[in-house]
Amino acid sequence: MGNQTWWVIAPESGFAFEQRANGDMVVVDESAAEEHVLHGYEWMHVKHPDTTEQRIKVHGEGPPPFGKWIVLDEG
Repeated sequence: MGNQTWWVIAPESGFAFEQRANGDMVVVDESAAEEHVLHGYEWMHVKHPDTTEQRIKVHGEGPPPFGKWIVLDEG
């Protein structure tokens, strides 16, 4: 499987996650002009270390090809 990494959407990137009623995870930009269903990635909720905010992390050899992503440092 190679070197897989956990990724999160970069803060202040203008992108966010929505979970639809059918269970799909969708990455949307805040202007709602662009959205992508997150297919083929393992994902899970993760608590942001500095706040009570919940984030979504995705697992893969690279980030999804849409949105702005950073490596999640779980150190």
